Amino acid sequence: MRRGLVLISFLAWCAAAMAQQATEFVFEGNETYTRAQLIKALSRYEIDLTPPIEPTTADDAAYFLREFLFEQGLPDADVDYRFTGSTVVFTISEGPKYLLGKVTFSGDEAITPERMEDIFTAEMRQATRNPFGALRYVQSATESAAERIRQALVQDGFLGATVRVKPDFEGRMVNVAVTVAPGPQSIVDEAVVESTSELPEKVREIAQRAQGGVYHPGQELTIRSQVQDYLKAHGYFNATVTQQTTFDAVTGGVRIVIVVERGGQFRMGTIGVTGNRRTLTTAILQRLGVKAGTTYDATTVDAGIRRLWFTGAFSDVDARQTPTSDGTVNMVVKVAETAAKLLTTTLGYGQWQRGFADATYTDRNFLGTLNRFSLRGNISTKNYGIQAALSDPYFLRTPVIATVSGFAQREETPAFKVSQYGGGFNVERQFDQNDLTGWRAGYQWKAVTNTVIYGDEANDALDDYTLGAVSFEQTLDRRNDLLSPTKGYFLNWQGDVASRYLAGEVSFLRLSVQATWYVPFRKITPERPFVPFLILNHRAGLMVPYDNNTTAPIPERFFLGGPDTVRSFQLDGLGPKDQNGYPVGGMAYLLGNVEIQWPIWRALYVAGFVDVGNLSPSLESLSWSYTRVGPGLGARLYTPIGALRVDYGYNLIRKEGDPIGAWQFGFGFTF
Repeated sequence: MRRGLVLISFLAWCAAAMAQQATEFVFEGNETYTRAQLIKALSRYEIDLTPPIEPTTADDAAYFLREFLFEQGLPDADVDYRFTGSTVVFTISEGPKYLLGKVTFSGDEAITPERMEDIFTAEMRQATRNPFGALRYVQSATESAAERIRQALVQDGFLGATVRVKPDFEGRMVNVAVTVAPGPQSIVDEAVVESTSELPEKVREIAQRAQGGVYHPGQELTIRSQVQDYLKAHGYFNATVTQQTTFDAVTGGVRIVIVVERGGQFRMGTIGVTGNRRTLTTAILQRLGVKAGTTYDATTVDAGIRRLWFTGAFSDVDARQTPTSDGTVNMVVKVAETAAKLLTTTLGYGQWQRGFADATYTDRNFLGTLNRFSLRGNISTKNYGIQAALSDPYFLRTPVIATVSGFAQREETPAFKVSQYGGGFNVERQFDQNDLTGWRAGYQWKAVTNTVIYGDEANDALDDYTLGAVSFEQTLDRRNDLLSPTKGYFLNWQGDVASRYLAGEVSFLRLSVQATWYVPFRKITPERPFVPFLILNHRAGLMVPYDNNTTAPIPERFFLGGPDTVRSFQLDGLGPKDQNGYPVGGMAYLLGNVEIQWPIWRALYVAGFVDVGNLSPSLESLSWSYTRVGPGLGARLYTPIGALRVDYGYNLIRKEGDPIGAWQFGFGFTF
């Protein structure tokens, strides 16, 4: 009998439970949040209302919906539920809604009210998921914002800072007072490194940099990590570094002690190379610059890896370094070679040479040696020639680039026509990634033959000549763009000494200097790359013959006039001329250019300029009579590979034979 009653009771309970299972759910009374938003809120609490919905699930959902509404600034909200057939109905009573009113900040000068307001507002908007508009009052969000302010104070060294939040209800508006008590600021009174063995001075400097500064939580861990990284980078792979920190509760002072057990210094072990098919292993090891048996230095290894990257012969370079138990570091350099040979061609039109074409063959890994070989041929209506060069970018295992070159050229200008051939040897050093910053020195020899001088000069004996010269050039380039600069400056000077003692027939000294500034009128940003700017350019040059030479060959002289100097004259049209009007060049010149460029539509600019030039037969004859002033207007279209330019310059000061003005067309930057 009892067993029958138990069975009947169990079946009745199961029937009741099944009767309360729901296959659907609805929300009623929700005004602030939609059904989708409420379901998303429940998912944060891992509440799944997928049917069948049990009473326990419905009860949990009602509880967490209530918590969610509390967090969103509805402290009087309530949520109830009931089962109606196969549907569970959640009834929401939101109650009165409170808005955040005036927030006041007070406390010590350790943190400004403006900074507290920024932190408080950002945290409130994030906590209430309300990026715009009026903020609702949410107690938990205000407490979270206060904690953010406290964390900011702790990061500034106020380790004992407290921040209190006091709400004041005025109807539906809640004003909040935030009060800060920062306490004493912790200063690093002493930061020292202790060790039983001798340490590099740099290790102690790492700790001393923190001394006297504000203490930040975890600062001792940062110092320890920096010391450990430095020691490993210099071969102390077994070094152990620990830290000890003591606090003065009264003054807030902090003492940091870094304890170092240095261990032995590792040396380079075996060095292997894999992945190279065309490149000689010896060339890779030479460019790497690391030798077995030397003291391990991560800086040296990294510099060698960068040198391999910069050759352009590899798409990937990876150095796997393995410390061993015998105190050595074995290294395997894995490279992935890329196409080293490149052929480029160019077709174009120039104002003087008319149509032109050139082709350049480049091998960045010549014969597998990681040296660079180039062969270039060019032809136009005025010129044709060929040039070859072989460069070693790591000459004698130094960061000096050595280049040996040769050329043969037929060249025509408004002043002369010559054939020349020769060669030279240059060494140069680049001090940063900008190829134009550094110095260059070298020797050049050339023979000038088949010379036709259009001007009638007394020095016809120098029409054909040989020249041997040494030169030195130094450049400082701080422009923001090599192709289309709008900001920065460019400084350059070059000196040449030609002498018959250098296997030549002529002797002279030649010096040229240039200084150019680019001054933007507005700040250049990624959103606004095209801004108006000013260009100031100054150039000067001087030639002095010596050793029984009274003049210099015309092809070696200075010439002015054209799209890059004085634009009111055609190419080489300014300066001394013979009785037939042919230019003969000068031995001294001064050049000044002022130009303003203004964007009118994206990369299209208009330009206004004034060019002033003076080209004289010698320094002694430098006078105002040779000076020409050419104001003008132009347009620029900036492209990814440079600027297309058109200018018209007007001769403000004209002498007999001078043109009224001239049109100029060019490509690239003007100066």
